[in-house]
Formats: sequence, structure tokens, C-alpha cells
Amino acid sequence: MNFDLPVPVQKLFSAFPLKTYPPIPNPYVTSISQPSLWIAPPPDPKNSTLSSDVECLKWQTYLVLRGVKDLSVRWDIAPEAGLDGRLPTLQLPSGKLIGTQKIPTWADEATGKEIDALEGYVDKATRDESRAWVTLLEGVVHSQLDLNMPPSTSYTSWLYETPNWTLQSVLFPPPAPLTGITSPLPPSGVHVTAASVNTRYREAIESLSVRLGEDSWFLGSQAPTFIDALLFAYLHRALHGPKATRYDVQRWDNLVSWEKRIRQLISIQAAAPRS
Repeated sequence: MNFDLPVPVQKLFSAFPLKTYPPIPNPYVTSISQPSLWIAPPPDPKNSTLSSDVECLKWQTYLVLRGVKDLSVRWDIAPEAGLDGRLPTLQLPSGKLIGTQKIPTWADEATGKEIDALEGYVDKATRDESRAWVTLLEGVVHSQLDLNMPPSTSYTSWLYETPNWTLQSVLFPPPAPLTGITSPLPPSGVHVTAASVNTRYREAIESLSVRLGEDSWFLGSQAPTFIDALLFAYLHRALHGPKATRYDVQRWDNLVSWEKRIRQLISIQAAAPRS
């Protein structure tokens, strides 16, 4: 139903006209001929294009393992230029930007291979089990890396600010507060010791090694799945980090060999130059 505003209201609104402006173009969106993934800088750009950030490396690995061809990477972009103010972000030749939530769908279209309801796992139980391993990697393993990894010192690292992770946000179950119910003060702070994080990390790495066994892909899948990309990202960063993250992984030959095999596979398939 249409109706006219009262004249006094029209006069009031006329003093504040609604003006629209065209969207501001992203200055980092350049003309490209192939998909380009915006990532955090690699630790050693001269020798490797693998990102120093676990989240970026995860999606970088995922796209390669999905079989996406002619994918380039770019690391001269600040996180604020990415979608939602974070990296990675995928730029298409059309200029469209895609966030991580839509990357799997785009990969389906780019490869012509849609992931089934089991997400590539052998059965529903294994698919459900993968959720627990994701929690372990993004919780216990991530906390150890966050606790021990030094900041990047590459010439482009000043562009990239590592997310401000806190141990209580990634550990599961969350650590107990410093003050308990018997304290007159409200609960505050957390009680986390480096020794407890190290112990849980060592146990997590052992569990990963036992579950991997001699399989080509984690959880016995016939082809790589999302969990393989996530596992590689954490193992690669751990093995190329300080002794506190590297030692417990190096104790397990199957994890070291698996990481090396996936790294070589990625290096071969992701040989496209940086755009």
C-alpha cells in the first residue's frame, strides 16, 4: 500500500537527502589471467612459496590437493585488503574475490569434481571422526605453535600481522581460571603452564602418528581430503619451527615422511609463478 508522507516530514527529510556512491575499488585487485591466492609471506620466499601462516598454508595446500591447475600465489598484500580483513583470499581472473568459506565450492566448479556427502572419507563414522582430529590440530597443536613460533622476519612480514590467538581460545577443554569458586574475587585469567601445553602436544603428535600408520592419506581415505591439508599445514610449520615444535614430530618417521611427500607433491603441482 502506497501513502504519502506528511508535508512536514517531507521537508525534514529533504534536509538530509540520501546519496549513494559507487563502491571503492580494491587497489590490490589487478588484472590476472589465472586464479591468485593471497597469502601471508613465506618464511623464505626465495626457496619456497609455502605460507608461514597455518591458515593460509591450509588453503594453499587444499587447492593443490583438489587438483586446481594454474594457481598462483601472492604475498605482498596486507590482511586488511582481504575479505573480512583477513588472509587468505582468492582472486579470480574476473576480479572477484572469494573468502575461505566459498573456496571449496569454487574448487568443485574449477575441477568439475564435486565432493560427496562423505566429504571424501570412507564412511560416515570416519567423517565424524575427522571433526575430532580437526579440534585436536586447531587446539592442542596450534597452541604449541603459537607458544613457540617466532614472528616472521621476511622482507614482507611487516605487511602481515599474525592473528592475536590466546591459549584459552584454542585449547580444548579450556584451561581453568586462576581464581576459583572459593575466591572472593570473580573468575579471571587462566592457569596455563608451558609444561602442560608441551605434554598435550607430545601426546597429540603421537596420536596423529598412530592414526596415520602407513596410509597414504589420513584416516585411510583413497584421495586427499580437507583433513590432509590441515594436517600438512601444522606438520610443515612444526617441522620448520624451533626445537620445541620440531622434536616431537621428528620422533615419528611416518609423520616426517608423509610431510615430505606432500610437500614435494605441492611443489610440483604448484609451480606456477607468483602473480
